[in-house]
Amino acid sequence: MLSLTLFLDPIFPDIQIIRPKLLVIELGLFCLLFAWLIRTIQQGKIEIRKTNLNFPIIIYILYISIAYLLSENKSVAFNEFKRMLICSSIYFLSCNILGKDCEKNKTLRNTILVSLIAGSSIALLYGFLQHFGDIHLAKFVFSVPQMGRAASTFGNPIFFAVHLVFFLPILLGFFFYLNQNKKRSLLIFVSKLVVAAIFIIGLFTLYFTQTRAAWIGFFISILLFIILMIKSTKLKIIFISISIFLGVIFAILTHDVWLRQQAHLLIWRDTLSMWMHSPLFGTGPGTFHINFPKFASQDLLAIWPQSQRIINDAHNEYVQLLAETGIIGFGIFFWILFSFFRPGLKTFNQNRNSNEAYILAGLLCSAAGVLIQNIGSVDMRFIISAFYLFLVIGLLYSFENSAYIIPLNLKKNAKITLMILSLFIFGIIGLDKKPKIHFVSLLHYDFSANKLDIQPLPEGTGLLPLILRPYLAQKLLSREVDFFDEKLFEPIKTLDELLELQKKYPNETKIYEKLAWSYSKERNFPKAIECYEKALQINPNLPGVYNNLGNVLFYVNNRKDSIECYKKSIEIKPGQPDAHLNLGILLYLDGKLEESAKHFDFVLKKDPGNEKAIVYLKRMRE
Repeated sequence: MLSLTLFLDPIFPDIQIIRPKLLVIELGLFCLLFAWLIRTIQQGKIEIRKTNLNFPIIIYILYISIAYLLSENKSVAFNEFKRMLICSSIYFLSCNILGKDCEKNKTLRNTILVSLIAGSSIALLYGFLQHFGDIHLAKFVFSVPQMGRAASTFGNPIFFAVHLVFFLPILLGFFFYLNQNKKRSLLIFVSKLVVAAIFIIGLFTLYFTQTRAAWIGFFISILLFIILMIKSTKLKIIFISISIFLGVIFAILTHDVWLRQQAHLLIWRDTLSMWMHSPLFGTGPGTFHINFPKFASQDLLAIWPQSQRIINDAHNEYVQLLAETGIIGFGIFFWILFSFFRPGLKTFNQNRNSNEAYILAGLLCSAAGVLIQNIGSVDMRFIISAFYLFLVIGLLYSFENSAYIIPLNLKKNAKITLMILSLFIFGIIGLDKKPKIHFVSLLHYDFSANKLDIQPLPEGTGLLPLILRPYLAQKLLSREVDFFDEKLFEPIKTLDELLELQKKYPNETKIYEKLAWSYSKERNFPKAIECYEKALQINPNLPGVYNNLGNVLFYVNNRKDSIECYKKSIEIKPGQPDAHLNLGILLYLDGKLEESAKHFDFVLKKDPGNEKAIVYLKRMRE
């Protein structure tokens, strides 16, 4: 399951809001967790490796979980809460998925690495071809979109670059691992040639991303690889000197990229001001983009006006971590890094004389490269990048042999009960209101239309519905027909009948509401506004009318009055989700993200599956 996930994920595209690539990771983790739990129940024992990281990661889970539960806006904090769950899950699974059998471990680990290399190589080659565009070979044309900065399937050159920084050291380590294989076979020879060719193409592809932080991260990771793998001090100095010389030449030749203005120093300075406002616990996980506008200086806004661009990241993972989780969260994260690198280097030294030393060096340098890159970027906020970092950490610790074993002593009936309970917890089966047990069904074949379609998830709790609902939100939202695009069946007849009723009952607000509704359908907005205002003259305490009037005013681009209508509607009836949703959308469009997020959070508390609120919160972050 892990191998399949690592092979497929780099190939799948990453599209904003929809996020197929992230969905592959989440479903892969779902299957892994479920399989691990069922296997644990069946074996009747819990087996977890003893590592230096277990305790700090558990503390990290607890800290972020408490921060999420105490957050004033859980909808905004949820993305960071999910990132923490995904990172900790892949660490524990990749660390514990291999058993104690050393030879079997080596085979399984190599299977995982080969799958990772195969999937990432396909993404790498696709990114390389993007620099050139369509490829013509004889009569065949490989259609590839030409891009100024290669992004492959990652949707963004920076996110693709961090994946290359993660991947290339592992590829280099695997090449030397193969090179140490004493078997002289055609398969080994071809494998080495293929790996070497992919690595060289990867260097060009990394250059094509035009990402400075990634270049620095990769350069440092290669220096570390040289330090780890070359035993002779003299050779180390020679290779490091050559690397630095080539690095300087490269920097001179690419000076235009290095001089590109992105105002990073100003953003870091203002983020530190934001941290000083809440130094101990920070502003809360995932809240940077809604809190930062209050601290953005005039110098920064002159370069990036808030009305034109949302500064939703600090462009430095560690500064942003400090601002969001305070000195406590910052300290816990560095505790994790210290607990990883120090024992990791010890494990490497213990295996220095084995073939697997190259694999260990590749894993260590991969993690170091990603962490260095994040000094000038926030790629780990991209959940996929953080996933791969913690995967590397877990795979390195899978070399440990000692484990905690907790016997469960479960009888057959207890095992069956726990397995059924697991099906409910994971959301594979659930209860309808009647109640009636159902299996989660997402796909529905429409025989009349002769097509397979996606259906809304049944209501209820469970991990699977929680994973899938955000991804289906955009799909379901795209089905909705805009209110103003729906036409009346007989508009003239309907309006004539309502106008007759208006003459007969001139002070009946319901008639004016119906008239305004009908005029809106026919896009006669001046008359619709007139009728809504008349209804409010008769009765100024109609929340629905204020909400509908706000919709029409927004449609005619009168945002100021539209916002006032939504606020008035909420003032009269605070608990209605529609007005909160509409007000949240307008505040989002005006760049008032903190206020907007509060209204979306209110909507999701009332209606957790509200597609518009889910999608707009995603847009706000992305």
